[in-house]
Amino acid sequence: MHQQQPILAYPYVLPQQFTKRYSDNDAIIRGTLFPELDLPFGGFEIRTHLPSTPMTELMKLDFVCLELRLYLDVHPDDERASALHQEYQRKSAEAKEAISDDWVFGTWPWEGEV
Repeated sequence: MHQQQPILAYPYVLPQQFTKRYSDNDAIIRGTLFPELDLPFGGFEIRTHLPSTPMTELMKLDFVCLELRLYLDVHPDDERASALHQEYQRKSAEAKEAISDDWVFGTWPWEGEV
């Protein structure tokens, strides 16, 4: 006799619309760009302060690019999201260039301040 396996979970995916979004800073802290997908575990509110550094700004830009790319995988015809994704890709490339210039032309950690 074959025994039936118990059901462990019923998955549910919220319907998503690109009506509003978090700021870059709030998005990376909350773990999502989209407020309608932000469901804090057990009502726990996240309170984190990120330092304002070029690398942190790059992380924010790249996080938003990733979130928009994931959204566009499901909603490929959303022109507003596509344009925003291209804008953030451009900003990210500029930030990477600025950081790499600082790294190459700036002082190295063992050189100390000039």
